[in-house]
Amino acid sequence: MSNASNKNVHPSNNYRQVLFKNGGLHKFSNLYTYQHPSSYEASKQSEPLMTKSAPGQKESEEHLDQQVSIHEYSRVPYTYIDWGSALESALIPLHKLLAPPAYPCLACGKIISDSAKGYPEICSACYSSIPWIRHIKCSICGRAAGCPDCTRETLEPRHFVLNRSVVSYTPLMRDWLARFKFRGDEALGGILARMVGDGMKRLECELRLSCSRKKTSFFDIVTYVPISSERMLERGFNQARLLAVEAARVGRVPLLELLQRSRHTDKQSSKSRRQRIQDLYGIFIPADDAEEQVKSLRVNVLRKKELKILLIDDVYTTGSTVDACAHALQELFMTTDVKTEIYSLTWARS
Repeated sequence: MSNASNKNVHPSNNYRQVLFKNGGLHKFSNLYTYQHPSSYEASKQSEPLMTKSAPGQKESEEHLDQQVSIHEYSRVPYTYIDWGSALESALIPLHKLLAPPAYPCLACGKIISDSAKGYPEICSACYSSIPWIRHIKCSICGRAAGCPDCTRETLEPRHFVLNRSVVSYTPLMRDWLARFKFRGDEALGGILARMVGDGMKRLECELRLSCSRKKTSFFDIVTYVPISSERMLERGFNQARLLAVEAARVGRVPLLELLQRSRHTDKQSSKSRRQRIQDLYGIFIPADDAEEQVKSLRVNVLRKKELKILLIDDVYTTGSTVDACAHALQELFMTTDVKTEIYSLTWARS
């Protein structure tokens, strides 16, 4: 293009960035200055883009082997800008920034759009599918339906007062427990523990209606069903203890490990009631330091006329495990002059 045409090009019409090989230096060939929209001529919009070297740069450009020009823009007046679209484009990223992050539901895996109060890790659909036990039919085991075990004529005297469970043991709850108990899903285990904490509140409200303990906690000690050392090596944790930690925290009651297993047994889920009773006979014994733990409570707890202990487990099926643990706890406190009452709270009722 001729020199005459170059004179008509304003320095602010465009700019050019030149990449130098020696040292990788960046240098701009023109300056960009603001020009009022009233001086804009539409006829110049079709003119080819031109560049004009800055003073002192022409000598440097003669020694370049390669020039790379990037970011070449023509002038656009402010009157031609669609401010509505620009504002919308600016607000959309702001809305995404202020919106809460989307997390998948721990139960179903879907993105949580709405969650229930107290359970932000699961969606509202999964929360509504939880079979909460709100009304019980059996006052002993806390079952929501009729209970043939507690109405049995040949039923031997039990060593615990009553049991309450948080949910019914449906296939969905069985899957949740399996993920926590056998697959080590700790996040889902936190939800189960929180459910037991809610069950602790309901149990205390129920029991306070018929006792004089209105202001203080109803229970004095919280303990849990132990597992064998072989089972501990297999799983790495005791699911009943994790549930008991939350129950003790909610009730503000000391958590003590008072029992241990004398031998390892097979899983009880596939056994009949008679097999469970025979298998669990004499299996629970006081822990090695149980007496020391009891003595540490002598100042605050053992001054009372009666001691109320809450036993925590994951599932109540026939009550054999709870009754065997309650019997061992009664033998542990037999040397004291304090009357002992054993209560049970489980996550699910089979």
